[in-house]
Amino acid sequence: KAGLQAALVVRHPRTGKLFVNLDHEILQLIREAKCLQRIQVDIPESARMVLLQEDKFKEYHAKLSFVLKEHHRVSSMIIPVIRELLTAQIENLEYKFQPGISTLTWQSMNIDQYMDRVYTGIGKFEELLHRINELIEHRIEKNLKLVSKTLLVDIASDQTFTLDHFV
Repeated sequence: KAGLQAALVVRHPRTGKLFVNLDHEILQLIREAKCLQRIQVDIPESARMVLLQEDKFKEYHAKLSFVLKEHHRVSSMIIPVIRELLTAQIENLEYKFQPGISTLTWQSMNIDQYMDRVYTGIGKFEELLHRINELIEHRIEKNLKLVSKTLLVDIASDQTFTLDHFV
């Protein structure tokens, strides 16, 4: 039962990466309770309650895993040059994760709303990154390549001249 009181998401202390925090003992308890039920052995009420919520826990685990993979995928789209410019948006996205890290547990009632908010935030951030990356790629870099190929001075390779004559 203590495993159900754990936060939904944890942050790795060194890397800062987010992980789903489902205690594997909960899954083991579910498997064992199913086996005991099959052989018609009475199981404790708390185990029965966990067993009744098995689908919900597995669904939340799968959805949270997907959301965290999406977060990692979208975060990897950030070009280092623009990271500092996106500080406010990155912090806003991290703020959306905060309830799952600090207050929501596996027994909380509003997990679905939490995941919707986080997923929507990731979607908006991804859209912003797509626009910025397109702008950088198609406008800025394209123009820089064009300027870099422009011939500014036509100097004959068989002639030499002084700096004063060049200026």
